Amino acid sequence: MKALIRADAAIEIGMGHRVRCQALASAFERLGWTCQFVVHHRYRQFASDHDLLIDCEEDLLSLAEQADLVILDHYGYQADNIARLFQVQPNLLVVDDMNDRGIFPAKWLVNPLNQVYSSQVAMPLTGGQYALLRSSFSQHYSESITPDRLLLTLGGTDPLALTLPLLKALEKTGFSLDKVQVMLGKNARNSAEVLAYCEEKHIAWRQGVSDVTPLMRQARMAISAAGGTLFELACMGVPTVFAQVAENQTRSLEQHVPMTWCDAVRFDDVSEKQQVERIEHLIRLVMIYWQDDTWLTKARKIARSLVDGKGADRVAKTVHQEFSVMI
Repeated sequence: MKALIRADAAIEIGMGHRVRCQALASAFERLGWTCQFVVHHRYRQFASDHDLLIDCEEDLLSLAEQADLVILDHYGYQADNIARLFQVQPNLLVVDDMNDRGIFPAKWLVNPLNQVYSSQVAMPLTGGQYALLRSSFSQHYSESITPDRLLLTLGGTDPLALTLPLLKALEKTGFSLDKVQVMLGKNARNSAEVLAYCEEKHIAWRQGVSDVTPLMRQARMAISAAGGTLFELACMGVPTVFAQVAENQTRSLEQHVPMTWCDAVRFDDVSEKQQVERIEHLIRLVMIYWQDDTWLTKARKIARSLVDGKGADRVAKTVHQEFSVMI
């Protein structure tokens, strides 16, 4: 059986759609499926050699008819676009975050947040148990490691180029830079400047890491963007102060911050001057939480209870079983 996955990645889009869909593709492939990404040609720089490139969304419709399943993870598709795709391929799985596209039909819908959808979605798969993480996250957390690092990671692309100003703000507080671990995506903005600063200040850094779990296991706390990494950090039990860098991260933070394992500062809706003020505010929060052992212990426990890393397998098995019934 073949699944087509419609998802793009780019500096402005980020890597989150691609990463979580790759986790889902791997889960399907373990069940014997063949999976292939469908990518718009303008984002071919972020595509692989095996992807199908399309010139317009109309091209997806003809491809969808020839597949057994279409997985759609794309904010460019509103309710009417999804409905049209569903008419062509009723075996449609939509991956969503914000639940702000109106009422649309789908056979399956995946959202790692607790959201309510219309009856036109036949099988909604919602909540943290369906967070689409890579298989490395499903391994048990090691209690033998005493985490002592502050992990700084702004996602695959760092769209607002926050890594360097955050590092400089940390240095101004007198925080021990030998406790900082920088993790950059392969396509992170201003990465050359960030790495030069890390070398100058003897800050540990890694770029383009394929398995992030070892670095997260070492983290006492994290400063992170609030995309898919939010669910990874929750799974690994890492208390975090999130930097919101995109509108689509709003719902995740609205649900997770009140659970008290994390905090957040918004950056996607402010001027350059306000950004400086919010960087200072974020670092102040980090300093407070870093020294609060009671909060850190409680936050780690809460975070781990929310996501177990097996969501991709749950989704793939649910869909696969439905196909077994149809056959």
